[in-house]
Amino acid sequence: MLKLNHKISMILFAIMAAIFYFLYDKSASDATPSLSPAQEQLAKMGDRCLDFGERAVASDVPIIEFQMLVRLAKKTNVIERCMTDNGYKQNPAWLQYAQPIATDNAAKNKVSVSEALTSLSRADMQIFAPNSQRPDYWVKK
Repeated sequence: MLKLNHKISMILFAIMAAIFYFLYDKSASDATPSLSPAQEQLAKMGDRCLDFGERAVASDVPIIEFQMLVRLAKKTNVIERCMTDNGYKQNPAWLQYAQPIATDNAAKNKVSVSEALTSLSRADMQIFAPNSQRPDYWVKK
């Protein structure tokens, strides 16, 4: 009986070691490429400003849809002011990239182009990780 318990514990240990190795190896291969100092600074400042935005609306409990829109506008305004105060502005390349997308979204959702662009802006202003598919929303002044 003792040998059976020993064998079972050895098998379990081997399985756990294999799982740990697989997870460790996978996390190392999925690691993001190293960021430039400017990208690291943008990510750090972005996280800080996102935190400020979340704190600004933490006590707001929206009940009706209008209150949800006000909460979203307040949060994005805080993020935008924080980024501006820390030396960032909207990237003109992002605006050129977003115009055709906003036009398509406006037609699909039957809203104005301005509203579609604002919605796209509110989403993209909270993304600070570099993406090769689109220009960054924020750029240093």
